[in-house]
Amino acid sequence: MPTGVARPMKRNPQARTIKRLWLLALIGLVAIAAIACGTDNSSGSVAQVGAGGSTETVGNAPPVTGETFAHGEFSLELNEGKPVLVNFWFPSCPPCKAELPDLQAAYEEYGDRVAFIGIQQLGVDSPASGAEFLEDLGITYPTLPDTGSTIQFAYEVFQFPTTMFLDKKHDISRRWTGGISAEDLAEQLEILVAG
Repeated sequence: MPTGVARPMKRNPQARTIKRLWLLALIGLVAIAAIACGTDNSSGSVAQVGAGGSTETVGNAPPVTGETFAHGEFSLELNEGKPVLVNFWFPSCPPCKAELPDLQAAYEEYGDRVAFIGIQQLGVDSPASGAEFLEDLGITYPTLPDTGSTIQFAYEVFQFPTTMFLDKKHDISRRWTGGISAEDLAEQLEILVAG
């Protein structure tokens, strides 16, 4: 046999299949993370982002009821006649963490005129880790863990963060998917207070 002639290497089909499965799993995890954490929609107007280009009311709000981490019981009925901001988040979501200080600042400015409620999605993080996370960030507005994801499913929230703006009649006036800037948040709260 002549020297210098390369022989083809035998490839292990099982190893190749395992590598492909790992690659597919990795791609799937990246896709899930991208979907779960949403996108930053601050470049579009709330009408475009929240109501498909419409400025009409989105609809009646489903109930929000539960025991908050530090403020006792929360329900929409306890806030009758008052607009409500409902923010869906979870601790291991980077865009959620990024917007929480702006939500806290807005709560400090508007909390006497707008009810705030944070809804922690469970699954990746526990209620205990959520409470600790909020304490570490200095978040003081009412927040409750969404046990069984009943509130999340009722509001059809599948991207995080998502913020719902409920008017004084508790109709959903806007849905904001993805992180919301301090400026856009203030603009939406001014609309709620004026309405």
